Amino acid sequence: TSCNSKYESKSQVYTCKNCGKRLRIEYKYSRQHNYLAEIIKTAEGGVWNYREFLPVESDKIITMGEGNTPLVEAPNLESLLEINNVFIKNETLNPTGTFKDRCMTVAISKAVEFNATAVILGSAGNAASAAAAYATRANMPCYVLIPAVTPIERVVQTALYGGRIIRIDGTVNDCIDMIHFVQKEYGWHNVTTANVYNPYQGEGPKTIAYEIARQLNWKTPDWILVPIGGGGILSAIWRGFKEMYEIKVIDKLPRMVGLQADGCASVVKAFKEKKKSHEIEDWGKPNTIAAAIADPYPLDGQIALESIYESHGYAEWVSDEEIMNGQKTLARCEGIFAEPASSTTIAGLIKLKSKGIINRSDSVVCVVTGTGLKDPAIAAKNIIEPPIIANDINSLLNALSGYEKHDVS
Repeated sequence: TSCNSKYESKSQVYTCKNCGKRLRIEYKYSRQHNYLAEIIKTAEGGVWNYREFLPVESDKIITMGEGNTPLVEAPNLESLLEINNVFIKNETLNPTGTFKDRCMTVAISKAVEFNATAVILGSAGNAASAAAAYATRANMPCYVLIPAVTPIERVVQTALYGGRIIRIDGTVNDCIDMIHFVQKEYGWHNVTTANVYNPYQGEGPKTIAYEIARQLNWKTPDWILVPIGGGGILSAIWRGFKEMYEIKVIDKLPRMVGLQADGCASVVKAFKEKKKSHEIEDWGKPNTIAAAIADPYPLDGQIALESIYESHGYAEWVSDEEIMNGQKTLARCEGIFAEPASSTTIAGLIKLKSKGIINRSDSVVCVVTGTGLKDPAIAAKNIIEPPIIANDINSLLNALSGYEKHDVS
């Protein structure tokens, strides 16, 4: 994308060999072909039902049935926030609990196509567990560099899948930076979920856009709210909607909203200061409970901010207190348990409605990217410890009468 060098798909290339910058996947078909529109319209969801729009040519696909996640209408949130149409795209129901499975089914399948002997990545936890799971299915070693502060639940999940973990006393960006030297030494394939290091994986999450459009009967929502860590998922969803618009599956485009924790918000800061996409600055040391999006420098932040600008969208930061309230609100209103990073979309929805950015008549999709089971210790701070009573009926009746109805605020 910087020097206009081109490579055939059979080339085992992840970054430009001339300038070292990001590659973009382009497909050889004409976007005006009617059969492409039919593929989108007739597919029943799931990543590999959209194979013509993905960059894997081998017949050996590494999959666990990822994708085809529910788009759940949220009537209690609608009533609470006085918004007519709110939907939750529930990515917690992917095989390892997050949208990263969409990335890894493509990344590991491509690594198999390239005859990789092993894969390696830097991750804050979610991509690590997804990579380890899919690499295991491919009978391929997976090496993972993660920050030392990564919650133990994420470490355990990755280890159980067979991931070979090394914890680094640094940020997720520090982990990713070290991989370049390992690649040179061992020749392993980098499946880090950043387009600048692996453009193939970035095509997987755009299937979220195809599914949302189908689930809304081809009526584009006004707003799509997405957490920003590295920034890849937001730009991928935007690309998916643009592809559908180009082949006339939909007749309008949504406005993209990026959400970050205010303790690590490089993209939002750039947006609020009206900076160009290449002017995003490193945040420094993150300070937030939202570990999954605590990327000091978002490696795909540039294309995320470009997507926000291009869609006439918005970017907002939310505090840890607002994130925890968003997590509790989503759980108590709609029965969906989201990790703190994912809860930024609910916190953002509440904030943008109060600011008048989102109006009552708007239709909104909040992408909930990962399950709350990734960070149960954080969620535990949101609850009152249940009482322990004697083993008799009178104690039970007293305890039941002591409960009061708690309204979500």
